[in-house]
Formats: sequence, structure tokens, C-alpha cells
Amino acid sequence: MKNKRLIPVENDLFYVADRIKSIDDKYKIYYNGESRKFEVRNAEDDSLQVVLPYGQLDSRAVDYVRKTRIERIDALLEEIERANAEAEKAAARLAKEKAFENIRI
Repeated sequence: MKNKRLIPVENDLFYVADRIKSIDDKYKIYYNGESRKFEVRNAEDDSLQVVLPYGQLDSRAVDYVRKTRIERIDALLEEIERANAEAEKAAARLAKEKAFENIRI
């Protein structure tokens, strides 16, 4: 391990490290003391797989790792596109409502 600020997480209260390892046996969890974030890395080449957006390890971390796996890239991109389209529709609807508010007397 090159980065001394990375602390391996071997055991945790909710067995998150074990559950993430069951997703991919090459996955290993570290706590980054500098960024104060948990990271999932590939144990073979130490490549960063994902930085967990949670301050603690719990079932959300397991779900997040499953959701962000490269094998799910097509589904994830589709989900992002769908969310963007919904946001655009909502913004257009709001703009239309505001425009009509200004016209009413």
C-alpha cells in the first residue's frame, strides 16, 4: 500500500467489508484519513473502484457498490438519462407556470 493515509477496514460492526467482498472478491475497503471517506479498491492493483458517499459503513454502502459496478453501466446511464429528462420537464413546467403568473391580472 503506497498511501499511508489509507487504513484497511477488515472488520466492522455490520460486516459491510465482508458483504462488499462477496460482490467481488478483489474488493477491499479502506478509510482515507485525508479525505475522511471510505474507498473501495481493487486489492490486486490498488485501483480505486468507488468512493463511498457515506460517513459510516452500513447497508447503503453495499447497495451503492452493487449499483455502481461497471457491469451495470448501461442501466446506470439509462437511470441518469431518465432523471435528467424528468428534471427538464419539471423545470419547463415551473417556467411555464411562472410565465402565466406574470400574465394574469
